[in-house]
Amino acid sequence: MAGPKRDEAKSILSYVRQELRYMDEDLRNDGLLPELSSLRSVYEQLSTLLELSDGRRKKKEKPEFPEDKKLSIK
Repeated sequence: MAGPKRDEAKSILSYVRQELRYMDEDLRNDGLLPELSSLRSVYEQLSTLLELSDGRRKKKEKPEFPEDKKLSIK
């Protein structure tokens, strides 16, 4: 990995480790499950790290909703 990519990967891994520590503390101390938004955030960071390690970025697709197809501008 090149220098900037390595720095970005280190930053992402640091963030993920910290978030997982917080989640682990909550589970051990309070028996609380992590919030869904926290899990999504960690998942997105791990996906970014995977894309970075593969050397390519995935193009994010625009989600389609059924309402979009019903509305048509005439």
